[in-house]
Amino acid sequence: MFSSTPPVSVQTRKNNLDRMRSTQFDILVIGGGVTGVSIARDAALRGYTTALVERADFASGTSSKSSRLVHGGLRYLESFEFGLVFEASRERRYALRNSPHLVRPLPFVFPVHEDDPRPLWQITIGMWLYDAMATFRNIQNHQVWSKGRALREEPVIGPQGLTGATHYYDAATDDARLTLAIAQDAHQAGAVLANYTQALGLLHEGKKVVGAQVRDRVTGDEIEVRARVVANATGPWTDTLLKMADPEAARRLRPTKGVHLIVPRQRIWSRAAITMNSTQVGRLMFLIPWGQFSIIGTTDTVYDGDPADVYADAEDVAYILEAVRHAFPVAGLGEENVISAYAGLRPLIASDAPTGYKVSREHQILNTAPGFFTIAGGKLTTWRSMAEEMVDELAGYLGREHGLSPAKPRQTADRILPGGDFDDWHSYLTNQVVELGDRLDPETVMHLVSAYGTRHPEVLALAEGNQHLTEPLVSSLHYLKAEVPYAVRHEMAVTLEDVLNRRTHVLDQALDQGLGVAGEVAALMAAEL
Repeated sequence: MFSSTPPVSVQTRKNNLDRMRSTQFDILVIGGGVTGVSIARDAALRGYTTALVERADFASGTSSKSSRLVHGGLRYLESFEFGLVFEASRERRYALRNSPHLVRPLPFVFPVHEDDPRPLWQITIGMWLYDAMATFRNIQNHQVWSKGRALREEPVIGPQGLTGATHYYDAATDDARLTLAIAQDAHQAGAVLANYTQALGLLHEGKKVVGAQVRDRVTGDEIEVRARVVANATGPWTDTLLKMADPEAARRLRPTKGVHLIVPRQRIWSRAAITMNSTQVGRLMFLIPWGQFSIIGTTDTVYDGDPADVYADAEDVAYILEAVRHAFPVAGLGEENVISAYAGLRPLIASDAPTGYKVSREHQILNTAPGFFTIAGGKLTTWRSMAEEMVDELAGYLGREHGLSPAKPRQTADRILPGGDFDDWHSYLTNQVVELGDRLDPETVMHLVSAYGTRHPEVLALAEGNQHLTEPLVSSLHYLKAEVPYAVRHEMAVTLEDVLNRRTHVLDQALDQGLGVAGEVAALMAAEL
C-alpha cells in the first residue's frame, strides 16, 4: 500500500526543493506541525498539487511537546464546550482505528478527595456526559470505584480523604511520530514536503498572496514557491505570518506554555494514567505511563516571549512537583528524580479568559487577504477534522477564483496511516515478539512495532549483514542503532536533534540527554548524508 513512492529521505528533500523552484502549486502550506502536514495530506489526497515548507523539523514545535494524549477533553465539559468534546471524541475513534500502532487505548483513574473542588457525584455526572459525547462508543464506558478498590488498583494514590474514583478510557500517542506518519502519507499522496525551509516573506500580486519566499536552512539558498493559495498553519508563529500578509494585522493568539516532567516509572508507578488537581488553580493535571517512564504535567500559563525560546524553568518544575507531592504523598518525588522536562506552546485564540487553562481549545479559520488562509487554535486530537475543514475552505477559494474543483472526495476519515495496516494490535504484537524472539528482546520488539507498525522490518533490514546496527543505541533504552540510518533514508532526519528528540526520544529519556551517544549518532548520520 505504501511502497510505490520513494521514501521520505534527505535526498527526497533535495528533490522536492528543486520541484518547488519550478512548479506552480495549487496550495502551499506553511508549517510542518500536525495541523500543517494534515492539511497537506488532505489536499494532496483530493488531487490538489500541494507543497509544504517547515522552518525547522516536522513536529519540532508544539506537536512534539504535548501530553501525548488523544482525548475527548473531559475537562472541557466544565466550560460547556460540548461541540469540542463531541468532535474530539469522534476524532479519537478515527485515530484509534486508522493508526493503531501510534494511537492506543489508555485507561485513566480519576481519584476524588474530600478537599477537591469537584465532589465524586459531580465527576460521575461528568463521566456519563463524557460517554454520551462519544455516543457510548469509547473503548469502555466509565466505572465508579470505591475508595478500597481505587487504592488496590493504584496504591500510589494518596489515601487521606479519598472518597472514591472513576475509571474511564482515552488514548495515548507518540505525538512526534504521529506527525511524521501523517507527513509520510502526505508524501505518498503526492505532496511536496521540505523541512528546514523557512518562509521569509509572502509573494504578492497586487493584494493577492501568490506564494512565499523561502530559505533552505541547510544550504542557505533562497527560492520562490508559487501557489494559487497559501495556508498558514504555523501554530505559535501564526501572528508572524499574519503580519507578513498584512503589517497592520491584529494579534490573534494568546499562547500558553505547557511544561511536562519525565521521571522513571518505577519511581512513581501506576497502571493507568491518573488525574490530579493543581494545588494552586485547581487545573486538572495527569500522571501518564510512558513505557519505562512517566510523564507528569502540565502547566498552562500565558506566554508572551519568542516561540522559539520557550523552555521549562525552575518555577514550572516546582509547580508540578508540588501538585505531585499533594496527590501522591507516598511517592516522595523530588527534583532529583526528574530525568528531563520539556515545554511547548499552545497556539490558543486570544480571549478575555483570566487564566491560560480557561482559554478555549476551539480553532478558527481566517481569510485575511486574497489567497491567504490561516488556521489557529485547536488541539492535537482534532488534527484530522481541522485539516478537513481547512481544505474545504481552500477548495472553495480555488473553485471561486481559479475554477479548480477537487479531483477526488474527502478520504482521511477512513485512510490508514503508514504502518497501521493490521487487524488487531495485540495479536500483531504477539506474533512479532514470537517471530523476532531469537534476535530481539520483547521490549525492543514492542518499541519497533509501536513506532513503525508494519514498517518495522524495513528498520531491521538495514542491519542485515551489519550486526552492529542491531545493538541498542543507549544501553538502558530500547532504540536500535539501525533506526539512525533509517531516519535519514525514510524520515527526512537532517540534524542530530531530529534523531535524538523526535525519531527517538533519547534526549528526554537518557540520563545524560544523549550526550554519550551523540558522536556515534552523528557518524551514522554522516555516513548517510
